Amino acid sequence: MTDTNTTPKPMIWAGGEHAFSLNHPWVRNSLNLRGLAGDYGSTPAACFKRFEQGIFSSADVERVILLGLIGSGLSSNEAEALVDKFVRTRPVLDNSATAFSVLATLFTDAASLGEAA
Repeated sequence: MTDTNTTPKPMIWAGGEHAFSLNHPWVRNSLNLRGLAGDYGSTPAACFKRFEQGIFSSADVERVILLGLIGSGLSSNEAEALVDKFVRTRPVLDNSATAFSVLATLFTDAASLGEAA
């Protein structure tokens, strides 16, 4: 049986269709060591709360998308190039929904997110 939480989830965003996963062991380790610093703390749950309350930062959006791309199998260089081209050069809100969806898959199966909407 495949664990749907560890299977990268393909999504369409400004950079095209890409898979994202924050459940890759390297990404989970990075989240444990560096976290996602901001209001309420640096845990993924704190970052999730920032998105829910609309007080997320550009760093939140960039880091979640970057780590999600790396977690799905892209190299750090490939992921950085996509984030440079499609995230850092655009208004924060253009990619905030994608980042929030990627972050949400850390807590729940992406299929159930679509059903709940």
